Order: sequence, then structure tokens, then C-alpha cells
Amino acid sequence: MTSEEKRIAGALTQIQGAGEVRVTLYYAESGGAFAAAQRQITGALAVARGAGSAAVRLRLTEALETLLGLSPGSVLVLEMEGSP
Repeated sequence: MTSEEKRIAGALTQIQGAGEVRVTLYYAESGGAFAAAQRQITGALAVARGAGSAAVRLRLTEALETLLGLSPGSVLVLEMEGSP
């Protein structure tokens, strides 16, 4: 995970019921060296221990949408393997 992904995951673990969270961000293709330094986030995947709960999944999704300015179709939250 990048430092930005770790920072976001750290914030998401504070959501009640989320438990351990891992985040992967997806970026738009950029054209040129300058554009690469200012990549735009186009999507996010979060895998969380507590995502088996629909309420937790919704809170995580809404948090990612708000934090990253993404549309609902650009965020996916899944339950972490081995979750109870």
C-alpha cells in the first residue's frame, strides 16, 4: 500500500465495526511527466474485516466517496477473507 492508501485505511479503521481495512486506489491514465505528478483518483477498493455487515459496508462506502470525491459506482467495499 502507498502512504496515501495507508492513511485512508487508518481513517477507515476508526469506523465502528470496520476492523482491519486495506485500501487500493485506482488512478486515471496520465499523459506526460507533469500530469503523472497530479494523478486523479478514479476508483477505490476497500477490503475490511467488518464488511460482512451491510451497515458497515455502507458506512465505509460513504466515507470513501466523501473523502475521495468519488461517485458511488467508483467505490467497492468487500469483506476480508477469513472474517468471522
